[in-house]
Amino acid sequence: MLSAMLIGPDDGLIRDCREKLGIVTGLYVCHHSYQYPTPAELAASLGEFSPDAIIISLSDYTQVLHTLGRLNVDRPDLPVIALSASCDQGLLLDLMQLGVRELWFEPLKTEQMQLAINRLAKLKTATTAAVSAGDVIAFLPARGGCGTTTVAVNTAAAIQRLHHPSVLLADFDFHNSIIAFWLKLAPGHGFQEALERSAWLDLALWKSIVHPVHGLDILTPSQAASPGVFSSAETTAVLDFACQNYEYVVVDLPEAIYTSCWEVLDRAKYVMLVVTPEIASLYLARRKTSQLLNHGISCDRLRIVLNRSSQLDVQAAEVEKFLSIPVIATIQNQYRVVTSAFADGKFAPENSKLSERFSELASVLSGAPIEVKQKTSPAGKWRQIFSPA
Repeated sequence: MLSAMLIGPDDGLIRDCREKLGIVTGLYVCHHSYQYPTPAELAASLGEFSPDAIIISLSDYTQVLHTLGRLNVDRPDLPVIALSASCDQGLLLDLMQLGVRELWFEPLKTEQMQLAINRLAKLKTATTAAVSAGDVIAFLPARGGCGTTTVAVNTAAAIQRLHHPSVLLADFDFHNSIIAFWLKLAPGHGFQEALERSAWLDLALWKSIVHPVHGLDILTPSQAASPGVFSSAETTAVLDFACQNYEYVVVDLPEAIYTSCWEVLDRAKYVMLVVTPEIASLYLARRKTSQLLNHGISCDRLRIVLNRSSQLDVQAAEVEKFLSIPVIATIQNQYRVVTSAFADGKFAPENSKLSERFSELASVLSGAPIEVKQKTSPAGKWRQIFSPA
């Protein structure tokens, strides 16, 4: 569904347009500015509502020229539809020079409006496919305390180690953020600034917000700021920017699915539901799976990570049967390794069995071949030591 910002006085032409838009499909009016906005008002509206198109009345042509000139500066890529009481060849040429490619004139015909909306939808789909190159991988806990952050952090680090791709680890838990504390970061700026300035993001601003750690870029909430409420448009803009600049965007989500979390889940290539073998965790995982499926997340994007597993617990096959979702990884309970890494502000040691599990998971998610380490027998070691050079 496309959104459009409508600009123009509430006259017969505007009312006719709004009535016809109630008949056609694929577009809705997200905001109506009854006066031609000043440059500051226009920038604020674009940032707040993030429309896919502008519909502007030509009733005051001088004001229209000022508005279109500002749009060409702020959002030159934003499609514009002009509304006019009449149509002539000179007007069409003027509008084309101003970058306007669609003109709706009286009497407004729903068939022509629908064709224009369909063209805009195809343009947006093509642009999104071209721009959003990076894969979003979302880690979601079945319940609090499942170790989701541990899995997300170490999987992101493992993906980065594979072939050194560009990876962003985004901490989306604004209420109980822990990644900055774990890695001993003290971000003065954070996720909130990225969301607040989503309409003006560029690489210079972005680099001042993220924190590089061993080749991995980390975006965390500012530890001093209070949690805020952000629109889906702001979340989408930040995700779009991240996907343009990273091959992988790994997101650590909170236990509760807030409105902004759905933007991540809808965008994710994989939604990794992290569970532990306890009955309560599996029960809540089933409830959360139903919530995801009812929202429209397809089953083929859902995966289970069975964390803190042991031979005495329920096994992956039983979990798959209970949840009807494939288990992509089983991670053994390595409490001492995790707590030691946490205390040191580091990832799991690369030579540990725990790190091997994360590397295997990263290989599956990124499509990279799994490296099989050759085991050397004790006799082989002695043979290596005493063999001639």
